[in-house]
Amino acid sequence: MGENVPAIANLTFDFFTAARQGQEEGNIVLNRILNNNLTCDEESGEDKDKLLAALCKQHKLEFLRKVIYAPLRNEENFIGLCSQIINKFSLTDPGTKKEILFYMAIAPSAYESVLQNLNKHCHALREEKVAIKVALEKPFGLDKADAESMSKKILNLYSEEEIYRVDHFLGKPVVKAILPFRFLNPEIEKVLDKDHIEKVEIFLKETISVEDRVHLYNSLGVLRDIHQNHLTQLLALVAMDLPPDLRDSSKVQENKERLLHQIEMVRRHNSLFGQFSEYASLVQKLESNSTASDNVPTFAASVVKINSPRWRNVPFILVSGKLLDTRESFIRIVFKNNYVCISHCENEESSDERKYTKQLVFHIGHGHLRRPSILASKSLQEPECPNNFLKSTDPRLFGRSVIYGENPKHFYPCTVVRDVPAYESIISNILGGKQDNFVSTKLLILSWKVWDYLVSAPKKIRIYEKADPNGQLNFVVKESQLEYIHTDEDAEESLSNKSVVTHSEVMQDYIQTPASFLGRKLVTSHTDHLAFLLARDIDRMAEIEILNKGSFHIAFSGGTSLVQVFRMLAQSFANLHWHSVHVWQVDERCVPHQDERSNFQTLDRELLRFVDIPYSNIHAMPVYIGGRLCDEELGGAHAYADSLRHIVPNSQLDFIVLGLGADGHTASLFPSSSDVHVDSNTFVVTTTDGPSDTSHRMTLTLPLINRAKRVGIFVTGKHKRDIVNQLESSKSVDTYPILGVNPINGTVIWYMDYNAYTGGVNVL
Repeated sequence: MGENVPAIANLTFDFFTAARQGQEEGNIVLNRILNNNLTCDEESGEDKDKLLAALCKQHKLEFLRKVIYAPLRNEENFIGLCSQIINKFSLTDPGTKKEILFYMAIAPSAYESVLQNLNKHCHALREEKVAIKVALEKPFGLDKADAESMSKKILNLYSEEEIYRVDHFLGKPVVKAILPFRFLNPEIEKVLDKDHIEKVEIFLKETISVEDRVHLYNSLGVLRDIHQNHLTQLLALVAMDLPPDLRDSSKVQENKERLLHQIEMVRRHNSLFGQFSEYASLVQKLESNSTASDNVPTFAASVVKINSPRWRNVPFILVSGKLLDTRESFIRIVFKNNYVCISHCENEESSDERKYTKQLVFHIGHGHLRRPSILASKSLQEPECPNNFLKSTDPRLFGRSVIYGENPKHFYPCTVVRDVPAYESIISNILGGKQDNFVSTKLLILSWKVWDYLVSAPKKIRIYEKADPNGQLNFVVKESQLEYIHTDEDAEESLSNKSVVTHSEVMQDYIQTPASFLGRKLVTSHTDHLAFLLARDIDRMAEIEILNKGSFHIAFSGGTSLVQVFRMLAQSFANLHWHSVHVWQVDERCVPHQDERSNFQTLDRELLRFVDIPYSNIHAMPVYIGGRLCDEELGGAHAYADSLRHIVPNSQLDFIVLGLGADGHTASLFPSSSDVHVDSNTFVVTTTDGPSDTSHRMTLTLPLINRAKRVGIFVTGKHKRDIVNQLESSKSVDTYPILGVNPINGTVIWYMDYNAYTGGVNVL
């Protein structure tokens, strides 16, 4: 708390520490912490040293008087704490600008209750015009849904501007220097792209175990603990586009968000996992009531792909783990060796610059560099160092003769001048109200989208020994897939028959699925993976059709279930040749496109605005013409049918994606509707047979749908289980219009999630 002025030296502070211990016990613990960490140098014989020592002791006593312990066990304790805080502020001058920082270094499960009590009982602070700031320590949720729920509850209490989600890596000097370094070195910045970069490695290796965090870690694993937050934030900083002005915080955040939108969701085939051999026994020893999960990795390596013109096909390799051989963290950008010499090559071949790997390294800490540094190969332009960094010629910087595979003399080093502790930097940024180095709600949710599937997916986990002496974790990258160099048999032998958790072991409760449904191919999976499989099939067919005839025509049905497919296409298949793709609608409600009920608005919001598709290739149904909705006199249905005939070769759509209603309808063709039996030349109709809220609709008809080369029917949710059962015992198109989908020269594939197919039982 204190006066908020630019010079931190002029601020005045009071500190309240709180925990669940009682007053007496809490005071003892607090005093022990303070006495062990607040020290003054011993006095020497020099008068100057004696004076400094005396001043230090005086300041120490003043500081100790400002630190108060308050127990927080119940609501009465919160009332008492808030009363003390409010009383402190009442003693300040009326003109003083006042702030309070609630720093939540507690389990995330306690955020809601603690913040509710603080908001309720410290509410008088707002009346006193005290600026409130709330700092939250990670983890921020266990998955995307949990993070969204937690964020919503917190935002009901405090505004986005008042919340500071702390990722302490964002406070480290080298991490804070990434954007300034890129901005100061435009010649290096312009070669940070797919044409020049072979790979980007982002590593956070630790030699420690998880002793003091075992209970929390057993619910997290390395993906939630490191990959979803630290490593993803580092990736964003090194891969995002630079804004024109780094001082524009909103543009910095906007560019981070755009980058995260372009990252593919990480899958099992993109990743490898390990668990150190003593993990299970450690959990049992320290947590008698807990069991170590076979699905908790302590090591993970993932290839992350960014679907953008700048980074297309560049592998970003994210690695972290416990009990590894060394402790170090870095971002290593390795350049391609794509230089080709034609003339005077004898001089080129003798050049030192052609003999070693060209790379740019942001060495965040530890390892074989004695100070955090930025290293640039001498084959790059000599860089300008950002603030707090100097060009170093000190040979003592390097702890060994080989650094990142090269002789240290091959690098230009920028070395940190003052290695400011991360939390010192973080607290300073919070006091200054600088949000750049914190995780906003949008960034949080977007980062969870990248990892949401993987954190809970069954994993094949390799057991490894401390420091991995036999290199069992070493792997190779094959496009977007990772493979351990040593086989599982090698790993088992080196671990003296320790078990390796396999996919089959964690999938033992699954049952076999048939290959077909209603005589058509059937694909089943979890909902999000099902969306991925459908999106992948669309991508593969698009590639074939574009190669054969130069275009790909696809039509999407409305309905909320397809939102997941749209997001998957936008996230994981943004590199599809969208300039050759034409997007059509299967059906549309007769509402303006800005109406929330509009199918086109959903399609645009979740897919079209994120891909590089020409405006002329987007074919929205003309339901709103001249201020009138689906007016028969204006002939919107006929106009859409004419567009299909003139633009789509042979009036044959390449791919149609349909849904299935709980009543058996598909598109906007409903049970007992005469529109199910239109003549073969009628491609589009308007209907009033829909639900009462939006009965008036425009839809493609069965004659056009049945001309398609492929139809994918996407069915999700337990509420669809009954209709799926009914379809297997009926042949009536009038009762169930979906049964009328029978392409003349095409194929149908049913995509059903486990909930729809079995009511929730997993199938294979």
